[in-house]
Amino acid sequence: MRQPLLNIKLFVFMSAFKSKDFWSGILFVLTGIFFIVFAQEHELGSASRMGPAYFPTLLAGIMSCLGAVISLRALLTKKRSEADAVEPFRWRILVLVLGSVFIFTMLLAWCGLMISLAAMVAVAALADPASRVKETVILIAVLDLLAYVIFVYGIGLIVPVWPSLAALGL
Repeated sequence: MRQPLLNIKLFVFMSAFKSKDFWSGILFVLTGIFFIVFAQEHELGSASRMGPAYFPTLLAGIMSCLGAVISLRALLTKKRSEADAVEPFRWRILVLVLGSVFIFTMLLAWCGLMISLAAMVAVAALADPASRVKETVILIAVLDLLAYVIFVYGIGLIVPVWPSLAALGL
């Protein structure tokens, strides 16, 4: 008679490993530990005379403790919804978004700011199946205008705005 009860408890415990809260807590703990370890390359100091590693170590410790609390809470929670389950990783979205940034950096010197920014937005828009061509074109126009006003006109950044024949090799 005790066997089914044990199976139910084991199932509830194992379903916590599919929880977003559990894995985000683990990520917090690992990130905190990472920064604690690498902050120790500098002098820690004391509370009255803080060294350069004191504050990052303190924040990383708080982050690790918070992550542990979040993960333990996910393990101890009995009710779980389908919305809490970890979704499968979407490689297509990652490749398109990172690829759009790569395209921007490769095109900037040859095609200028306007065309490379337009290409970046167009490729990144492919990552969202709900994106529409009209919205993407409007977004490109607005971002091109903002980039020109802020970077070229506003702060005087020396960047090619449009393609030049010399950069294209013509």
